[in-house]
Amino acid sequence: MADDSSPSFSEEQTLDACAYCFDVLINSFDSKHIIPQPDLPKSDFPLFVTWKIYNNRKKYWNLRGCIGTFQKLPLLSGLKDYALTSAFKDSRFNPMSQDEVTSLAVNTSFLTNFEDAKDCFDWEIGTHGITIQFKSTRGRTFSATYLPEVCPEQGWTKEECLESLVRKSGYRGRIDSSLWDEIKLTQYQSVKAKMTYKEYLGHR
Repeated sequence: MADDSSPSFSEEQTLDACAYCFDVLINSFDSKHIIPQPDLPKSDFPLFVTWKIYNNRKKYWNLRGCIGTFQKLPLLSGLKDYALTSAFKDSRFNPMSQDEVTSLAVNTSFLTNFEDAKDCFDWEIGTHGITIQFKSTRGRTFSATYLPEVCPEQGWTKEECLESLVRKSGYRGRIDSSLWDEIKLTQYQSVKAKMTYKEYLGHR
């Protein structure tokens, strides 16, 4: 099933969304910090918030938290919820501390153009995010997603990306052509923006 809805964001609005995530995070540590309300589109959209932290020794941005939803949410409440959820409740990481804030960057992704793929290789690297769903021979359902930027950032081929996504879903069985045939894949696109803490200070 195709979903042709597409959010209409100006560049300023995407940056405002990133700055809003920083404001929400800082306010969680300091309740006196004022959170300006950005003027964002009034429509509801699925979204993800990703935090990265800069490693000074390796000169590299490391993932610090990434959580989102495929449920359509009002943007302000959705950004607020997932800015905090990805900072404090991503089970892969310890909850974020206040002294990390100045080393952070935030990525926001508003998801659009969902479409069922013909097969699990029917998508384009760097253009589409992908969600997979399949059942094991014992009937257990597995699912997982990668945003559009994940595959090119890792330098993966489609097959490598799918293998990683299958493992991310929790499946530990054999990966072969019969599994590829079982996978139902949905492709989607996103409106993305990124902002470092330094850029946030300049934006405010």
